Amino acid sequence: MTISRAGLSRPPIGAVWGWVQTVAARTATDSLLPGGALVLSPHQDDETIGCGLLMAEKANRGIPVAVAVATDGRNGWYSPTPRPAPHDIAEIRRREWHRALDVLAVPKADRFELCFPDGELGDHESEVTDRIGALLRSVRPSQVFVTRPGDPHHDHRVLARATRQAVAQIYDSGLGVPHGGVADGSSLSPTGPRPQVFAYRVYPGEGLWPDGRPARVTVAQFVRSVLRLVGRRPLLLRAPGSRATKVAAIDAFDSQRRLLGGELRYVWDAGVELYWPMDEHGSGDAWGQSERST
Repeated sequence: MTISRAGLSRPPIGAVWGWVQTVAARTATDSLLPGGALVLSPHQDDETIGCGLLMAEKANRGIPVAVAVATDGRNGWYSPTPRPAPHDIAEIRRREWHRALDVLAVPKADRFELCFPDGELGDHESEVTDRIGALLRSVRPSQVFVTRPGDPHHDHRVLARATRQAVAQIYDSGLGVPHGGVADGSSLSPTGPRPQVFAYRVYPGEGLWPDGRPARVTVAQFVRSVLRLVGRRPLLLRAPGSRATKVAAIDAFDSQRRLLGGELRYVWDAGVELYWPMDEHGSGDAWGQSERST
């Protein structure tokens, strides 16, 4: 970390904040790994950045994982090679996504492409909600993983909201009842017990500045963010044995080379992942608390 008259520099601040979050986190590997999962991703690579270790570890244990990507990826090009046309970018990213999921041992039958326009997910929020609802009914996961509602990218925030809405629509009969069903073992809805919903980390600095990154970052602001972290401790998945698998999956995304090699490397190039409970009643990182206006 570099401290100067200008404050804290970037990208090192991402590494520092990630280290602080990891130190403050509650180890939850044993509770995160059991149970079939549905991983929802705004763009091709988000699921691998945030949940690559989780998916690899579940695959090693024979636990089913389904992955759905919401957009077609047409606007995401971070390679030093010349930028192709949007439809070509979409196809390139699609192939990269499948190669990454091959590495992570996600069965082809459990991969879903929703194909909404990249960067325009907010224009299709109700449709996204309906598609997630259909996935919940068909996959019937025990766990759902989605991007954080405070992420700086609009598509990430929309997907978090749509997931919240879809879960509420399907499992409203279970409001106020603990995860996993009622005491007599009956399910909470025709699709089964309400799944646990978790947010995963994509951006290393997300959560550091709840009101947006200030123009001038000071040590005092950083300390205040650290103190706020005490009330929003993440869950820690520690899986160093699957780090090489995750790195190999990341390597599939050649079109994202410059982005993944920058600040985001502090998220994916490690043997740990961070998650936050996303309960409708506000457990941990509540749905509404960190959601930014769109």
